[in-house]
Amino acid sequence: MSAFDPRRPAHFTMCERLTMTDAGARGAYIRWIIDTRHGAPTYRLRVIELEPGGHTPLQSHWFEQEDFILSGEGEVQIGDQTYPIRAGDVVFVPPYMTHQYRNTRQEPLRFLSGIPAEWVRAARPDVYGELEKGPSEG
Repeated sequence: MSAFDPRRPAHFTMCERLTMTDAGARGAYIRWIIDTRHGAPTYRLRVIELEPGGHTPLQSHWFEQEDFILSGEGEVQIGDQTYPIRAGDVVFVPPYMTHQYRNTRQEPLRFLSGIPAEWVRAARPDVYGELEKGPSEG
């Protein structure tokens, strides 16, 4: 990631494509395009790529997640509901909500995913104050 500087316009493929190693992920990759490591103090922005038949883990976590589908088609499970998704769709995943993205087509599914930096948890006890009572982080 040394050649990438998010303070200057650059193509997202300049960011290293990493295999998603979370338990339950298959055919899933992540690129941290703007992160605390780049000097962004509050938010983290990533590109998630799913190969045909690939999926993210079925998980929940303490933070909200805002996603924008860049290309491809598939489905997202949020709680016990499953929704079709395609390029141009936006998805909001509330804190502690179980969710999973699945690529159901033969082309890659790619989406932007925004999450807060870790310190937001401590800074927003009004939102995340009862963390011990929420579902476990996944």
